[in-house]
Amino acid sequence: MDSIKSQSRDDNNLKTLWVLLSALGLLIIVGTAGFFFFSPDRTGEELKPVLASTTLVTQEEVEEFDPIEWSRESDEYPGMEESAEDLIDVEILTEEVLPEVEEPAVVVETPVVPKVKAPVYKEVSQLVYWIQVGSYSSMTKAETVSTFLKEKGLSSTVQTKNVDGSARYRVRIGAFNTKEEAEKFSIQVRELKGYEESYVIQSVIVKKVVVNS
Repeated sequence: MDSIKSQSRDDNNLKTLWVLLSALGLLIIVGTAGFFFFSPDRTGEELKPVLASTTLVTQEEVEEFDPIEWSRESDEYPGMEESAEDLIDVEILTEEVLPEVEEPAVVVETPVVPKVKAPVYKEVSQLVYWIQVGSYSSMTKAETVSTFLKEKGLSSTVQTKNVDGSARYRVRIGAFNTKEEAEKFSIQVRELKGYEESYVIQSVIVKKVVVNS
């Protein structure tokens, strides 16, 4: 009986070991298969030809731009690509042209200036009267007397006369149109001290009279 139990126990142990070995072998097979199919090296080897061909095409189509080399060999600026975002809408404003309005002409009337005839003079001799206050050989003395009479309200003049080759300076008041008027003022002059010998004289003067007024 003991031998039978011992053999049965050994059979069970063998079965258990066999199951474990089978499971381990299965795991090894699955792991090897997964390693083979999903290995990074294998994936990289499969993708390398594709990546290589893509890289070669890109390098052939895109040329590298060297600004220094371009500035030496070309006088033009490199082309710029415009994108829809870079475009700016520009609104052009047009100025409204208004019709020209003709302004009314301004007429400036030039005033008519009547022509004035140049005056025509005629010389006329006239008899007048003077009050002779004094006759002096010095012009300075005659001007001093004339100034003194003007201060007294009597308007006088200094007239020059050549007598026997010598100049005489006469102080006279006037002229008066009538002898009576001259005599009236001579009384006032003779009342002044130093001029008591003043007298009335007459003379002819030439006046210019306008004849076409």
